[in-house]
Amino acid sequence: MGYYDDNSGADYTGDDYSGDDMNGDGDDEVLGAVRSRRAQKPQLSGRPRAPKKLRGYVGMGSVTFNATSGTLLPMVIEPQRGFRPERLVIDRFDGSAVTAPISARVNRITIGDQPQSPSDEQPAPISMFRADATFSGIDFDKATTGMKIRIELSVSAAPAGTELIRLEAGFYGDMLR
Repeated sequence: MGYYDDNSGADYTGDDYSGDDMNGDGDDEVLGAVRSRRAQKPQLSGRPRAPKKLRGYVGMGSVTFNATSGTLLPMVIEPQRGFRPERLVIDRFDGSAVTAPISARVNRITIGDQPQSPSDEQPAPISMFRADATFSGIDFDKATTGMKIRIELSVSAAPAGTELIRLEAGFYGDMLR
């Protein structure tokens, strides 16, 4: 038993909060049991707590390769709120069957100044990022407000004459609060 102050009857040694009274069995009828303050916290009615992140998307825009564009073009955006990309989707639209043998590739993805691939010595085929790709979830870095997301895309050869190859891209991910 603890030391009791003659004026208040309070136990200053803490003995009432030790031993068998705190056995964790949840029995509210145990004499001297102390209830968790967390369990007694009142619940606010009306509004549920807002999630810290929301599923969302961001479009990267499109680039068009033609006879005068060259073979490397960037897509750059600057998100207006924090965003953590998880899946990149790229679609390809060709002007005609003449451009079919020309391959399209992802040369580099950067968020801020951080590359998102362990090596960018060799480009990745855009088929890795098609909408119907079965395993295309990636753990990208977070882009905070004002940080640029950049994708560098290339083609194996420039389309000839009036031919063109258009690539459109976007990310699914988490909008951060």
